[in-house]
Amino acid sequence: MDESFLDYLKRVTDEIREIQKNSAEESKARMDRFDEWLAKSSAEFDQRIRENNEQIRKSREEFNKSMAEVNRNLGGIGNTQGEIAEDLFRRNTKAALNDYGIPIDQVHHNLRATGGREYDIVAVNAKQAVVIEIKTKLKAKDVEKFLQTQLPQFKTAFPEFRNYAVYGGMGALVISKEQELELCGLGLFVFTQGEDGITHVRKPENPITL
Repeated sequence: MDESFLDYLKRVTDEIREIQKNSAEESKARMDRFDEWLAKSSAEFDQRIRENNEQIRKSREEFNKSMAEVNRNLGGIGNTQGEIAEDLFRRNTKAALNDYGIPIDQVHHNLRATGGREYDIVAVNAKQAVVIEIKTKLKAKDVEKFLQTQLPQFKTAFPEFRNYAVYGGMGALVISKEQELELCGLGLFVFTQGEDGITHVRKPENPITL
């Protein structure tokens, strides 16, 4: 053989090193391509996240605006219903109380005191006043507030009625028979609207008198 064994080993070793070198270069090239793809993908992912967050922010703003508009509309509807209820009772309060032996000379609507306290309906004659709180639908908290705060403070808010016999009453477009009986038991006049559109009043056996 022209090639010695040592030469053979050296040649083989050189070939292996060349193969390893090429493999390393190929691996580095693959890693470089992977790093390039990863950087591009990460940038694209970050951009998508930013765009998505911006869409969420805009959607949230639009939702909040829509809800605010709905709440304004609902508040307007609630106020309108309250005004309608007060007007219906105001128109018939005088006749309803006259039927129960309390002759009324004047009916005040939304009577406001200097401190800002307001009373829906105050029906008066020379010696008596009936203070009436009107609701579209009666709730327990409304009754509690009227009995504990509004009615007791009436003469303080309006000193001109300090020598009057002041009675309390509540009315609602939606009220159950159980609620009527409960209010009467608490000493309040109860005002309801009949199907004929006329205000009806239930007088308590022992009315609250200030």
